[in-house]
Amino acid sequence: MKRLLLMLALTTTVSADPVVLELFTSQGCSSCPSADEFLRKLAAKDKRVIPLAFHVDYWNYLGWRDPFSSAQWSQRQGDYVRAMKLSSAYTPQLVINGSRQLVGSSAFEIYRAIDEESKTKRDARVTMKQGGMNVVIDAHTSAPAELILITYANNVVTKITRGENAGRTQTNDAIVEKLERLGPVSGAAEKRVPVFFTGTNGVVALLQDPKTLRILAAASLP
Repeated sequence: MKRLLLMLALTTTVSADPVVLELFTSQGCSSCPSADEFLRKLAAKDKRVIPLAFHVDYWNYLGWRDPFSSAQWSQRQGDYVRAMKLSSAYTPQLVINGSRQLVGSSAFEIYRAIDEESKTKRDARVTMKQGGMNVVIDAHTSAPAELILITYANNVVTKITRGENAGRTQTNDAIVEKLERLGPVSGAAEKRVPVFFTGTNGVVALLQDPKTLRILAAASLP
């Protein structure tokens, strides 16, 4: 696909303290389409949330290689498994603000967790705006954190021909394409980053505790 420059709005349009939802999913997993669809619908109607879908690669052996899968995303899920002291990774797994996890299709529990997280006081803030050909990120935190930039694609249609979901035509949103670590932040920092990627798209900035992996602040464009 043709590489396109992301044309960004001047300011973020999400809430002051958005809740980050990281869904670990796979097109090769029969339990995942319901969670993928739930995330799509939730993001469309609840502007408190920033959805991100990380397609893991450990289901690819079943006969369908998820075209969005990456060992890097499986590793990120593994980091959460260790931080939360879970027995193993699974799909569909939803990690909420890096600090709690649920089955990705457990609607009632997810709504309750979003309500709780959206009311949690934050001691960090991150904002983004367009600056010429760059994204300008301003980050403020009272505790050491890592600044992360993520690009994603929406409304991508795939015809699945093999594996557990053979015969299904699936539409995926919030497909993580790239995760770039911009370095540690303690206090205040400004970063200017050129953003190029494909398709219908967006960009997310996260401040994440490098030890606990809790997400301290987030912002999203467009």
